[in-house]
Amino acid sequence: MKPTVRTHPNAVVIELEGDADLATVPEFQKVVREQMKAGVKRLIIDFTKVTFVNTPVWAVVVEYFQHASGAGTEFALAGIQGRVDASFKIVRLGDFITHLPTVEDALNAVDLTSKR
Repeated sequence: MKPTVRTHPNAVVIELEGDADLATVPEFQKVVREQMKAGVKRLIIDFTKVTFVNTPVWAVVVEYFQHASGAGTEFALAGIQGRVDASFKIVRLGDFITHLPTVEDALNAVDLTSKR
């Protein structure tokens, strides 16, 4: 999995593809931390093309979520489906992290800070 960063007029989207496992954590974490340092005000992580996620990847998501909450950054996940959705539900991140069906939904949302 190689994260791709795309800049949109009102957000930055990190697109992920393939298996998000322990081997991919360093690159994913690097990209997420770059966004933290850049002071991004609205970040969406796109899981549409992800086929598998393990716990260390979710830990990076939680790290950014905590940073975003403290920095006033709007943050959401998008495109969670299939096995990724099952993993997401097991770790119960949906209880506190906004997640939307598509990146378009997230880009069009007025406020990403309200949990969906």
